[in-house]
Amino acid sequence: MSSGCRSRLEFVRAWLPLETYPVSAGVKGGLAGSAAMAVLACGYGLLKAGSIWYPINLLAAVVYAESLKLGPAQLNSFHADSFAVAIVLHGIVSVLVGLLYGAMLPMFARRPILLGGLIAPALWSGLLYSILGLLNPLLESHIDWFWFTASQVAFGIVAGIVVMRQSRVTTRENVPFALRAGIEAPGTIAPRRSDEEKP
Repeated sequence: MSSGCRSRLEFVRAWLPLETYPVSAGVKGGLAGSAAMAVLACGYGLLKAGSIWYPINLLAAVVYAESLKLGPAQLNSFHADSFAVAIVLHGIVSVLVGLLYGAMLPMFARRPILLGGLIAPALWSGLLYSILGLLNPLLESHIDWFWFTASQVAFGIVAGIVVMRQSRVTTRENVPFALRAGIEAPGTIAPRRSDEEKP
């Protein structure tokens, strides 16, 4: 192989990880992170307002107009419609962020928790800080940014750990063309998972 081709291959490998996590790893990480985030959020609700329903009703107000009509006392009580909206919204966003972590963590092979636990939560919290007034005025007027950022960090650490514990698969760029095209060719070997023992 010529030096030019070799250097180009090394450059590609530097930017495209040889292995990545399957979609299921991101889903599992997102759901685990959502549970950690929910525990902290409900803990905040108990300490701040004496009710776990306080953060749930605030979250529902992101997309549910009826939650915007709740008064201070009503924010501390259970509302089935707001609860359902908050659960669906929290689940969807958590899974999507978990998928993003699954795609990004292989690029931070040496310090994956740095991305999941610090960098991503800081960026996400900063973005929400700048646009929350447009998305959810009610949440902006009640949010405690310390607790919010802490819950984001908890999500990132837990999701990152769960994703990292999943088996990696070879990226499609590094799989032989015959396998990508679904062609069964003699002598073609399926890519090995990283957790399989080498002979």
